[in-house]
Amino acid sequence: MNTEEKNTLPNGVRIAIAIGTLVSVLVAFNQCTIDKKTTNTKSTGSSSSASTAVPAPATGDSGDTENDTDLPDGLVMPPINAPTAETELSEMDVGVKNFEQIYLSMAAATGVSPTETATLNLYKQIIVQLPADNNVKSFLPSNQVAITKLSAEFCEKLVETAALRTIIWPSINFGGTPTTVFNAANKKIIIDAAILKFMPPLDSQNQVFTYNELAKLFDELLTGEDLGSSVTTRKVVKSMCISTLASAHATLL
Repeated sequence: MNTEEKNTLPNGVRIAIAIGTLVSVLVAFNQCTIDKKTTNTKSTGSSSSASTAVPAPATGDSGDTENDTDLPDGLVMPPINAPTAETELSEMDVGVKNFEQIYLSMAAATGVSPTETATLNLYKQIIVQLPADNNVKSFLPSNQVAITKLSAEFCEKLVETAALRTIIWPSINFGGTPTTVFNAANKKIIIDAAILKFMPPLDSQNQVFTYNELAKLFDELLTGEDLGSSVTTRKVVKSMCISTLASAHATLL
């Protein structure tokens, strides 16, 4: 996405992109770190019997012939690299949705038809920027930007279509202004519905954390906006939709 494209996006979309990119990078980095440690541990545990390399003196390795010299008679230094129950843990079964899975899951969550012209055209334009497979280690920030752009199109269509938005937020008056619509009760309804409809089931701790983060974003989006316009009402709800639909929780398998 070039500078001109970024400047044409609403504030809410730009903030959602930044949040989504950061979260996805952290998740991808954490997953890569865990897998790397697990793989290294496994290979080390098996190398004690298969490797022909000579270990360094006094390392505690099972092949170290000098590792028992300083111990009392009858005691043996256990090898540092001996496998344990913890080091035998299998790799985590975590992946990321590929381009088709992302598109179809967004269509299912929002109720927007996957053959809808605007969303389908955008999908075809950015398909090469979306994840090509389910390998989370190959997930890039550019993938998250494309995911957020696609979610913005789905959320635009959802919020601007009365029949669709009524399914998600039946009690919200989208023709009203932020001053009249965004009271504490309605704010909670909007955020809770976005979490419920656009994200997978979360445990209580993650649900509270997600709600609090979205509540802060909700307030930030209203800063400097026209609180007497229904356009602002729809814009903020779209941002709640984008932030959850494009989140790492919704993208990971």
